[in-house]
Order: sequence, then C-alpha cells, then structure tokens
Amino acid sequence: MSFNWDDLRVFLEIQRTGRQSQAAKRLKYSHTTIARRLKALQDQLGLALFEQTKDGMVLSEFGQRILPFAEQMEGSASAISDLAGRINGVGKQKVRVGAPDGFGNEVLSHILPRLIASNPTLEIDLVPMPIAHKLWRRDVDIAISLDRPERGALVMRKLIDYDLRIYAGPKFFEGRERPKQRADLHAYPFIGYVEELLYTDTLDFNTILLPDLQVVYRGSTVKAQFDAVMGNIGLGVLPYYMARDTDLEPVLADKIEFQRTYWMTYLEENRHLARIQQTSEFIVEATRELSDIFKYRRK
Repeated sequence: MSFNWDDLRVFLEIQRTGRQSQAAKRLKYSHTTIARRLKALQDQLGLALFEQTKDGMVLSEFGQRILPFAEQMEGSASAISDLAGRINGVGKQKVRVGAPDGFGNEVLSHILPRLIASNPTLEIDLVPMPIAHKLWRRDVDIAISLDRPERGALVMRKLIDYDLRIYAGPKFFEGRERPKQRADLHAYPFIGYVEELLYTDTLDFNTILLPDLQVVYRGSTVKAQFDAVMGNIGLGVLPYYMARDTDLEPVLADKIEFQRTYWMTYLEENRHLARIQQTSEFIVEATRELSDIFKYRRK
C-alpha cells in the first residue's frame, strides 16, 4: 500500500487543530482540498481516522494508533529538508519562537535580529505565547514559558531567573503617603491580570500579596499593566528588566520580592535539527549575556 505524504500532513494538522478549516489555514490549502485529501487517505487505508464530535474532530482508535508513526515520518521529512538545505546552501530554514509578551517584546525582539544578520538562511517568526500555543501541535518550534514542563518528550533548558517588584508611577504618590509595610497595601489601587486569561498561576501576584486587594485595572499582558502603572492609576508588580530604565518607583522593594524563571523547551524529535540548535543556543547565550538586566538593583 502506498499513500501521499501530503495526505498524512493533512491528518496531522486536523489532529492538532480539531477542525478541517483550521488545518486548511495552517497548510494554506482550501477547505475542499483538505476534505478531499482526508477522504483519499481514509479510502486508501480502509479505516476512519477521525470521529466528529460537537467540540470538533477527534482521533478514532485507528487514528490514535497511527499517530506516532505519522509524527515520526514528519520528523524525518523535516530532518531531510533541514540537511538538504544546509548542504545546498539554498532555501530558508524557518523557526517559530513563542514567548510571553514581556520577554518577547523587551528581550527577544532586540536580540533575534542579530541572529538573522549572522545566519541569512534562517527565517524567524516571533509570536506571543498564550496558553493556546502548544509545542505538540507545532504552533511553535521553540517555546519560552514560566512553567517548567512536567512531562512529555521535550528538551527543556532553564533560560534565566528574573526579579520583579511592586512599582508606582512617577506621580502616583503625589498627595499620598508611601506604604511602610505589606498590610498598608490594602489602602492603594492595584493593577493586575485578567484572571480568566491568566495562563499561569505563578503570575497571580495580587493574590499572593494580600487577599482582597483593590484592583482597579486588569490587563491580559504585562505591557498593558506596565502602561497602567506608568499612567499613575495604581500599583503593580512588574519585571525589573522592564522597569529599570524608567521613572517608575519601586515600592517596599526590600520587604516584598518576587523571582520567576523563564524556561525554554522544544520537541525531543527536533533536537538534532540545525535550525533548532542554532536558534536555541543563540537565545540562551544572548539572554545570559544580559543577565544584569534581570537582577534587581537599587537606583
């Protein structure tokens, strides 16, 4: 029995997205083409690969059994393409990097252009890393996250620790006394995350600080919170690397400290791909060269 590798790619993308329409977008095919290729593959195999549910398409029992083999074939095809591109010196080697907005905008957006300048065969996509982006779905090739993965066939590397403090805007304390201890924070308005959009509990700083803080503004990104703090409408917990060269004022910096860690992960099966190796090594080295900006220091 022989079948078209492109049909297996369709199978994999439907499995990752749960919908033919989403698979069509990712593969840049029409919906009709996706449906036709899936039907052709199922007709060749003589078995259904998916079951339709109200939440989308889920793998049939047979689909679950062939999934690991299809993923192995995908990994092998990627490795062949990667090797051929390096030997021939032609074609772009694309890498999609997903990162939280603070680290992505303040760090990666500044260092990744250097990687492109020194490796013209690379093509980098830098995308925000919400919870919806998954390595196993191939939404990204390299993921930067705050949660250390507990399981899975992943390569995981600690990237860097970073410090956070409570900050106030440059005019926030005009007409207000500064707090002297943690309990005093109840008297001040605060900035925080939109709770239902919080992608990790490690960022739920207001809950950690004190119960029932007066939260007057919520943003889904740290940049939105930074702008609100800068606008003097409330106190907020922000990364030092974002606040260090601004007029923001640290609050109770010696009494209330936070530290979090960025982790870098990618699929084990991609460990030997040159584009993944080059990009991941560069991110680690370039980030650690900037280690001073992540550790809190008094002005």
